[in-house]
Amino acid sequence: MDTFTLAAVLLFFTGSVSAQVLVPLNATVLLNTNARFNCSVSTSGWVAMTWTVNGRLALIVSEQSGPLISDANYTATNYSTVGQYKWEFLMKNVTTASAGIVGCQIQNNLPVNAVLTVQQSGTVVITGSNRTATQGDQVMFQCIASSWSPAPQISWAVNGTPVDKGQYNTSSVANGALMDSNSNLTITATTNVSVDCLASISTLPSPAISTVFLTVQKAVPPTPRDQTVLIAITVAFSLAALLALLIILIVFCCKRQRRKRSRYQDEVRARSLTHRQQAAYARRGRVQENFGYVEETPSVDNRDGVYTIGGFQRDNIQVPEVKSTRYGDDLSFGDGYSFNGLQKHRHLTIV
Repeated sequence: MDTFTLAAVLLFFTGSVSAQVLVPLNATVLLNTNARFNCSVSTSGWVAMTWTVNGRLALIVSEQSGPLISDANYTATNYSTVGQYKWEFLMKNVTTASAGIVGCQIQNNLPVNAVLTVQQSGTVVITGSNRTATQGDQVMFQCIASSWSPAPQISWAVNGTPVDKGQYNTSSVANGALMDSNSNLTITATTNVSVDCLASISTLPSPAISTVFLTVQKAVPPTPRDQTVLIAITVAFSLAALLALLIILIVFCCKRQRRKRSRYQDEVRARSLTHRQQAAYARRGRVQENFGYVEETPSVDNRDGVYTIGGFQRDNIQVPEVKSTRYGDDLSFGDGYSFNGLQKHRHLTIV
């Protein structure tokens, strides 16, 4: 009779015992490490203890003979004491397929189950290599953690001192059954420092770490530029502008002097003309002719032997040649003859 048949027969023909206790009820382990569970009862007399993983029979333990099934991945160790019958179930090098339900059942009692969680650590790296920056520059570092389960906790440290969480940001995305995380940190370059990116999960003994070094160079003051050419150009333009301004000022002064001289000559001419006019007026008895006067020529009309002269009628008069002077006061007709009441007047303006 094989071992499984024997175990089944033992379980079938034996009665139940006091309830068994399984600890822990929830276990989380890292991939490729070991998982341990303890199943115990307070009374003796039980025949067989069975262990299952995700519903599959993994191991049978006999109180008298110990494990009845030999498997390299599963073993059982007896830790019984007086009044406490306890066996430890060991799962070696767990895989992701091992995660799930782990059950313990003693004889015909109801099974007691625990939950096994398997975590997986991935890689962590700060992109790029060691950095060199100038003092005062802002330098950004990017950290990528790939193939983790669950998503890792990312943290930063500068010279071994943890960086406050408010100074960096982290995001995670699914990559199949695993998770990838990305984190960015920006610091001000002051002195040479080491920069660490740390990724961790609860089952990892110590965080995975990536380190780069930042070398800070002092800011070099800018070399003063040679200002000789600029000064020469500035001086040349200034002299040219000054010369142009001087020429404009000289031309303006010459024009102004010429206008003054012309105005003086005009005044001298006006004064000379005034003196000559005054002398002429004196010779004329200070009398000035009114050039607005228009000289009228007397009209002589001879119709039916009646002569009309200057609007007056005279009978049978022979009209001699009319003579007049530019400044005369009477109208005369030769031999000193003149008409009574017929006088020519000029309007003179006395100055």
